[in-house]
Amino acid sequence: MNAFQRIANIAAYEWRRALAKKKFYILIVLAMVFQILPFLFYTQFPAEFLSEEAKATMWIAGVLGPQALFTQIIAIITAGSSMSEEYEQGTADILLSKPIRRVEYMAGKYLGGFSLMVFVEVVTTALGVALALGLFGSQENLQVIPALYGSIVYSTLLFFSLAFMLSEVSRRSSLSMLAVVSVLVISMFIGPLLSVLFFQTRDLLYVNIARALPNWAATNFPAYLVRMLIDVSDNPFVTSDPTIALRAIMEGIPEADLIGRALYLSAVVIAVYAILSILIASVRLVKSDITKRVG
Repeated sequence: MNAFQRIANIAAYEWRRALAKKKFYILIVLAMVFQILPFLFYTQFPAEFLSEEAKATMWIAGVLGPQALFTQIIAIITAGSSMSEEYEQGTADILLSKPIRRVEYMAGKYLGGFSLMVFVEVVTTALGVALALGLFGSQENLQVIPALYGSIVYSTLLFFSLAFMLSEVSRRSSLSMLAVVSVLVISMFIGPLLSVLFFQTRDLLYVNIARALPNWAATNFPAYLVRMLIDVSDNPFVTSDPTIALRAIMEGIPEADLIGRALYLSAVVIAVYAILSILIASVRLVKSDITKRVG
């Protein structure tokens, strides 16, 4: 058995481990419910509020709906217990007693969990498009779906990797998941607060601080990409960074240019968080004592 087969076996094992948990299914159902309910609410808006142009791009709102919160939480739950549960249950010794290198073991766990997230995002993306077609009729710019889906998958790397890293470093599932969920929630509160301070003071320092927060990149990257690819100005439900318009006025730069810069920066921020998290997890696994069981 070669290295690829060993990694694939661990990845398949990771799917079985994650799919055996009831909370995984509960989160997916909640994500779908919070996709459906807003669409039912949108159908009650008067005709003058939702233009025909807005209705034709409602699929984007449906696809992006769960991405900011529920998709990230599912990623955190999946990755936050990936490594740590093996220590808590004492199965890490058994798995690593097989003819497999530690790096292969970690690669299989990571790729298995993340590929499961890729599948979950197929489901939520398909549901968002189906809801828009069913409730608002014919949709435009559907050719953007693959690019938008790819951006959602990429943005998930940040919190998935962060939770995976803490799962290995702390070796406690509850601690790793709680810590990363806290980072997500705190970022969601601090980000808008910093935007308000920017609007009041016109000081770009607040914008720069906000962009260092993990939630900024993970949430805004797909929305920036959409705004670069198509015109969604008529759709009030497809929004991203509210500071862009004011910065365009202050700096005398077209909004499209600022969106392009923000798209590039958010891609870099995601990559930095993900790479650093993977490196830290790798060093911890390779250098540490596996035999210690966490109580």
